[in-house]
Amino acid sequence: MRCTLIFSSLLLLSSAVQANTAELASQVAALWQAKDYSAAQALLTPLVSKKTKDAQLLALLGQTEAMLKNAKQAEELLEKAVKYDANNADYQHWYATVSCNLAAESSMFSALGYAKRCKKAYETALTLAPANPRSYIALGSFLAQAPGIAGGDKDQALQLAEKLKQLDETQGWLLQLKLTDFADEAAFNQFLATAELLKQRPEPYFQRAMQLVSQDNFSAAIVLLQQAIQQTATDDGARASITESYYQLARCAVLGKTAIPEGIAAMQQYLQDNPGSERHDWAQLRLAQLYLLADAPDKAKAITEPLLASTDDDKLKAELKKLL
Repeated sequence: MRCTLIFSSLLLLSSAVQANTAELASQVAALWQAKDYSAAQALLTPLVSKKTKDAQLLALLGQTEAMLKNAKQAEELLEKAVKYDANNADYQHWYATVSCNLAAESSMFSALGYAKRCKKAYETALTLAPANPRSYIALGSFLAQAPGIAGGDKDQALQLAEKLKQLDETQGWLLQLKLTDFADEAAFNQFLATAELLKQRPEPYFQRAMQLVSQDNFSAAIVLLQQAIQQTATDDGARASITESYYQLARCAVLGKTAIPEGIAAMQQYLQDNPGSERHDWAQLRLAQLYLLADAPDKAKAITEPLLASTDDDKLKAELKKLL
């Protein structure tokens, strides 16, 4: 009888702990949704110490640190989460992502180590979650972008894109789009003719536009960015491409000194839709540059003077001083 009571008590305790953890995870998810990452950090930090072995707690704080762009802290926490629960695809995915971010920021010697961890964790996430399109997209993007010495393999990435089409045809084509360099307009049109599902999405027009920007063909890029903006924002990926298209259209107008009214309208829309953007100050600079090109110095001055007084970005200050 005594053993039965003890066992029942342990079950109740276990259920209570799981309920509390689930409630905590729900609170953190709500804060992430509200983009209040600092509040999530403040909630989680007191619950995690160097001795913590709770994989979920470690992962929640690790993901939060990643959202705050504290990549090193995030990587350390997520490495522990993976250690204590290696079979969780989400933990593997986030661990891979922060390792990739660190690879991009590190010296060549350190970058190779981070890149290898990134690839291995993405591969593990795909093995654990073979029905999740995210796993194919993440690994495929890594394979496409990483140099061969770091594990990159474009052919393997294309194979993943084909497999992904069997699960989610649109996402499969979007992954293939990331892997495609268009030699010319004919190649771009041929791709769109094959990828019917992408014709009504902004991503192909945006990608082709950015290729033209790299060739300093700003007028042609603006035409394509306008096409991207006109597409329907059916999901987060499409919305992100449309948002970026507004910004890049304005930037192209500045660099090419062309389509100035369109550039002004695009940047005004970008600033209206993204008041908390990390590039808010740079977006204002671009708008001021466009006002000067439109022969509206008073509007430009109304932006540059308060921005110069408030920013701590030395590079931005230097650009602002050129306008005064």
